[in-house]
Amino acid sequence: MSRTIRRRRTVASVVVLVCCAVWAAPTAAVTSRRSTGVAPAGSVVLGDSFEPITAGASRFWTSGNYLLLQNAIQNGASKGWSVINDQTGTTTSLDPRCNPGGLGPPWVLMDCSSTSNPSGPGDVELYSLTDGTQHAVTLSPGMPYCSSTPYDPEVACHADAVGVYWIEWVASSYHHLPTEVYFQNIQTGELRGDPTNAKTFADLNSPALAHRTCRGVQLMPDPDPYDGVGWGSLTAYGQFALATSADNSVFLERCGSHVRRRLANGNAVVSYALASNTYAVVWQAVTGRLNGLFLPSLQTFTIPLGSAIGLVGSLGLTSGGLYVSDANGVVWRSASPTVLPFNTSRPTLTRSGGTLSCRRGRWRDADRFSYAWRVNGMAKKDAKPRLVLHNARKRSSVSCSVTASNAMGTTTASSAQLHVRRTATNR
Repeated sequence: MSRTIRRRRTVASVVVLVCCAVWAAPTAAVTSRRSTGVAPAGSVVLGDSFEPITAGASRFWTSGNYLLLQNAIQNGASKGWSVINDQTGTTTSLDPRCNPGGLGPPWVLMDCSSTSNPSGPGDVELYSLTDGTQHAVTLSPGMPYCSSTPYDPEVACHADAVGVYWIEWVASSYHHLPTEVYFQNIQTGELRGDPTNAKTFADLNSPALAHRTCRGVQLMPDPDPYDGVGWGSLTAYGQFALATSADNSVFLERCGSHVRRRLANGNAVVSYALASNTYAVVWQAVTGRLNGLFLPSLQTFTIPLGSAIGLVGSLGLTSGGLYVSDANGVVWRSASPTVLPFNTSRPTLTRSGGTLSCRRGRWRDADRFSYAWRVNGMAKKDAKPRLVLHNARKRSSVSCSVTASNAMGTTTASSAQLHVRRTATNR
């Protein structure tokens, strides 16, 4: 289970799109429309299998098995929200009077219209993903600007995130007063302040709330002229963690080491979108494709994006699906990288006399295989697992790739290049 802390001036995990249209439920599985090219040595290419599921939801969240998606927007007004179990395919419409404020299984955080005081906090409710019931949240006493009157219309107070055990509340002011963060226990109503520092983060999924990082992992400082020293966000996945800095750069850190690898550059980035779960991290570094890392192996992968997608506005990962919004507001779905064939040992080339053979390496969750060759960077057509070499003085560079398939799509891995003093042709 992942553990996440929020910034003191919280950056919402919700995805914001810029369009209007109709939502359609995702299919249980999609297959690759076309095979991909040869991957760089040491990396894999996942199949281009994106299919549009809506042309106009305005926001979505993903967590665990669940996708929380805003329904169609017509004439500038939303028609409510739906929560989809991406594993079972079931879809449930939520209370249209409420707007979700966060997704943290087993809960959806709901912000409903305030009936008691228009300047006070909204009426917060929790929707249970377990049994479909809805529960009103009573604010704990002693929460400044939130649970006591008189309410200040210049101060915003809202429930910002939810986990298994805790709700995070944020009170921010237009008067340049420090932003206050509080945590309310869902079962007992206990109120606690923010425990965050360089080595401690607030874990909404832990009964203890305050959670110490492992050796080698720490939060990024986020200085502010009004709030003083704040901290970026941290999402922990076992021995790894994703730390976000003040400029929205994201770094991969690892327990017991000094690793701090920049994944997304907040200053010079194609897209700020990044999605992660226990098994993979996905982001966009250049146009035309997504970049990714499998966890814990740190094997790199890329996912081609069709010309219809272009720049990515947002990303989301469930256990079974990868969700992408584009600049036109279309939401696309592909199989999650973690359910596609997984390469555990890359293909290799062997040579016997005048024949090269492509050994496919080791794979998980693969049903069938196909092969391709490149000679001096040029693709060979109708490739088979072997190439016959003919005498020639010219030195050639040869590599092979293996594409593995299952019901969800395809993954392509390539061998290292082999330099030979012969040209190559198919048998």
